[in-house]
Amino acid sequence: MQFSERQLKTSSEPLKLVEFALNMVRDAVFLIDSQTRFFYVNDEACRILGYSSKELLEMSVSDIDPGWSKEDILAMWRRVRGQSSGGSYSFETYHKSKQGEMIPVEVSSNPFIYEEGDYSMCVVKDIRERKHLEQMAHVREQEFRVLVENSPDMVVRFDTNLKCQYANPAALRHLHLSAEELRGRTLRELLGDLPCVQHIERLIREVIVSQIEAEGELVESDSPLTGGTIINHTRCVPEFDQHGCLVSVMVVGRDITAIHYAEKKLEDSHMRLRLLAQQREVSREEERKRIAREIHDELGQHLTSLRMGISLLRIQFSKDNPQLHERVVHLMGLADKTIQVVRNVATRLRPNVLDMGLTPALEWLRDEFISRHIGCCCRLIAPEQEVRLNDEQATAAFRVAQESLTNISRHAQATEVIILIVRHTNSVVLTVRDNGRGFDCEQRKDNAFGLMSMRERGRMLGGNVEIESHPSVGTRVTLTIPLNQVTHNIEDLESYNG
Repeated sequence: MQFSERQLKTSSEPLKLVEFALNMVRDAVFLIDSQTRFFYVNDEACRILGYSSKELLEMSVSDIDPGWSKEDILAMWRRVRGQSSGGSYSFETYHKSKQGEMIPVEVSSNPFIYEEGDYSMCVVKDIRERKHLEQMAHVREQEFRVLVENSPDMVVRFDTNLKCQYANPAALRHLHLSAEELRGRTLRELLGDLPCVQHIERLIREVIVSQIEAEGELVESDSPLTGGTIINHTRCVPEFDQHGCLVSVMVVGRDITAIHYAEKKLEDSHMRLRLLAQQREVSREEERKRIAREIHDELGQHLTSLRMGISLLRIQFSKDNPQLHERVVHLMGLADKTIQVVRNVATRLRPNVLDMGLTPALEWLRDEFISRHIGCCCRLIAPEQEVRLNDEQATAAFRVAQESLTNISRHAQATEVIILIVRHTNSVVLTVRDNGRGFDCEQRKDNAFGLMSMRERGRMLGGNVEIESHPSVGTRVTLTIPLNQVTHNIEDLESYNG
């Protein structure tokens, strides 16, 4: 029995019911008499403090809360009863358990007078978990403030009425406002109908409606806040309470003007490099063309003249001198081999057939491939009417097809190759397809020189090269050449260099 011996020993059924109900309460319940001694305690009070009910009923309030004397308690009771708002008083304190642990609690004291005696019913809530959460929240708030206060980004918290609750130093410097001026007011009240205000309000309203993050960029020319052109990236993040209700929106603004201009300079630099690479490729093709022509015309003529001279020697002198005849025949064979080597070198540098158009050049490339790969079928499918391309486009297409066939020769182990040319209204598409062993495009390095070279040739023409491949299926290389694309030239490079 948890009532003291001073209570009536004969309990009625209602009293038992009350005791049962109080023991079901999840908070500690104490009934305190006029001597501030415990007259009744429930089971939860015993559990929290670690005492038995018998031990507690022999103790007073000051035994578990030394901060409260008997006089303080009685004075508080009289003060509470004298209040017009009612006879209840709540406060936080610490109760000392049997093990010596100081437990944070919230006490709701309800003093009353019964048969001219002072009593109080105290409901005590164990708030250890709440205090722990508050401590964690405090630590996180401190961490947040340290981070935000020293952040170069502008951080402002708005309530759902678009009123500012907090702004970090970076935001205050940018807005030229103090924390006192900003707190509790909207940006529109302080700054007027500026584009940046409209931008932020639109994003906040979007977050309030959708309750998910929103972000955007704003470019301001002659900004009244900075006097120049600025580019701001704004991100709005919803903040919810423990019940999942939206309570505020955190706005993080970052001045990305410098980043934007750095990206623009990097883009310009990449363009200059591409133009330079394009110009070098054009120059290389021109040099190949010149060298091939000189080898074919000049060196070829000299070698032909040399062979004719050797042939005349054979006719005039070798008849009467068998030993000389044998030597002259050997020299003629050597001259023939040299002439063929020169022709092959000139052809590899740049086939003369390329001057006749792309289709004849691809026919020659197909025949060369077949001659070196017995048993592999290589077909060329092209329109009956010659596809008209300028020299730069035809050369680039030929080189892509040549590189594709070289890769097939080295790696594919294919038995069938198809070279397809299709003319569309505004483009020409060249496809080289094989049924070889293929490869995994994701595992193959994008910076492999051959693949990178083909892609760059496509970009030089304003088009693109797509490479599709799967293991055991084969590979498809597709070059798309836009017919109306104006390619960059050396004048463009000079304009970039300013």
